[in-house]
Amino acid sequence: MRLLRALALPAAALLLLISGPAPATAVADDSDTGTLTNPTMATAVAPATMSAAGYSYTAPVDHCILYGYEIGATCYQWVGDDQWVIDGDANGWAAVVHVQTNYGKDRYCQALPAAQGWGKCNYDHVEGKCVRWQMYELNDGTTRNFTGWSAWYGTDYGYPC
Repeated sequence: MRLLRALALPAAALLLLISGPAPATAVADDSDTGTLTNPTMATAVAPATMSAAGYSYTAPVDHCILYGYEIGATCYQWVGDDQWVIDGDANGWAAVVHVQTNYGKDRYCQALPAAQGWGKCNYDHVEGKCVRWQMYELNDGTTRNFTGWSAWYGTDYGYPC
């Protein structure tokens, strides 16, 4: 019994070092007011270089799930809850990513104008939940070229849900 007690503290310390403290539950960000035809504009960023899905762009590379489409690309970065988006063609139509959660949130993030590079929208997703996305193009309230939905991915570690 003494041996078990003697090992309990080192085992607990080792477990804490390996897994870290229990994460706090985040409060969902209700301030995003983007809609299908009036999405939130992504902010400009300067991430690292990446090539994928036929695109050679400057893109986020750490902890990011990238999906490339003919109209552009999006990358879900679960560390920081960022949704990156880039327009693939400066044709007057803006690439938009629709982010949907499994707890009832629909968010819309529009790429920088005129295919000017990667932009991102920051969301405060609830930890332990799931998100998925699809892209489409938008021009003066008209939408077209909807992609299919991605798989669901976890907000904690980006694992498939």
